[in-house]
Amino acid sequence: MLQSAKLKFIFPIGFFLALFLDGSINLIFSGSLFAYPYSMVSNLTILWMILAIFFEGETKLPIATWAAGVGLVFDWFYTGVFGVNMFILPVIVIITQWVKVFFKPTFLSILLTFFLALTLYESAFYIVFEIVHYTSITSPEFVAYNLAPTLALNLCFFVILYLPVKSLFRHTRGANFRSID
Repeated sequence: MLQSAKLKFIFPIGFFLALFLDGSINLIFSGSLFAYPYSMVSNLTILWMILAIFFEGETKLPIATWAAGVGLVFDWFYTGVFGVNMFILPVIVIITQWVKVFFKPTFLSILLTFFLALTLYESAFYIVFEIVHYTSITSPEFVAYNLAPTLALNLCFFVILYLPVKSLFRHTRGANFRSID
């Protein structure tokens, strides 16, 4: 019971830490990440969400609720268009939780789920910004110059952070952790 309480405390801290790390990475490495015509965006918040969905176990964290809160903060700090992330992030959580039941949680299945969730997130973000005329690039340019580099960067982050985050959840959840992978 105490382990579950620790996870409910650590999860939102990690979520907001990932959010602010995203902003810091994007700012500090902006010269490399946003070198014309390419654009790579760090999405550690999506990574944290997906890994939490797979590693939460019986704790049942309110991930969609936290995703809406983090999305609102993201919109407030980074985009200036309120509501986009506040709705997209919880939808990503709901879809991922639905898809999760069809996969045995292994490294590759979680990687594939993260890849699909990130693609959905970036595409939804692009579509909304296209609708409100906040962007002027075409769909093929978006895929070639934004989506593909963003996926490559974040898949590297996934490979690097998978075991540490898995270990954090394992130690936080204690003895009732079902071995994954």
